[in-house]
Amino acid sequence: MRNHTIRPQLDQVFPPPYLNQLQKVTFQKNDYICTQGQAITELTYILSGKVKIVRSLFNGKEHILEMLNQPQIFGDVELMTNQPAGSSVIALEEVQAVQLPLNNKEELLKDPVFLYQIGRNLAMALHKQGITASTNASYSVKERLATHILKSEEENIFQLSPSILASRFGTSYRHVQRVIKQFIDQGIIEKEAFKTYRILERQTLEKLAFID
Repeated sequence: MRNHTIRPQLDQVFPPPYLNQLQKVTFQKNDYICTQGQAITELTYILSGKVKIVRSLFNGKEHILEMLNQPQIFGDVELMTNQPAGSSVIALEEVQAVQLPLNNKEELLKDPVFLYQIGRNLAMALHKQGITASTNASYSVKERLATHILKSEEENIFQLSPSILASRFGTSYRHVQRVIKQFIDQGIIEKEAFKTYRILERQTLEKLAFID
C-alpha cells in the first residue's frame, strides 16, 4: 500500500474543509482495506477497482456479502455507531481510494454538511439492500444468473465464481453450479477457461434476464 498526494475534487463526498486532509491510497490485490472487528481510524472512499465485502461467521466460515466495482465509502456506519468494522473489505485487483483520517470525530459529527452526505450514502445503501432482498425473493436463480451474465460480459466473454454468486443470490453453491451446468448443456454458454465463459445464445439469456 502506498500513499500519494490527493488531486481530484471530492466535494460531493466530503465537505470542502476536509478535502486538504484527504490522502490518496493504492491497495494491491488481496490487501485488506478494513478488517472485521478492528477499529475504524479513517473513512475510505473507493475511486476505482473491484472489492469484496466479507463477514466472518461464528462457525469459522466466511460469507461474501457483496462485490463492488464502483465508487463507495466505507467506515460511515462504524463512525455513526461508534462500533468496530462489521465486515472486512478486500481488494480483488488494484484499488485506488482516498482516506480521511478520523482524528477529530466530534468535529465531523457536528458538521451538518458532512452528516447530510453520510446520511444520504446510508439511505442509498439501505435502498439498494431492499432492492436486492426483493430481487432474491422474486426471481429464480436462472433469471438472476442470466441477468448477471449480461451485465458483466464484454464482447460475449464473462467470468463466473459460483461461491460468490451463491452468497449474492442467497442460495447454495451446488444450486448455482447446477444452473451453470444447465446453461452449458443447453448450449446457452460455453466454458473457455477457469471461471471464464462465452455467450452462445444471447437471445435466450435476454428472455430470462430482468433489469433491476
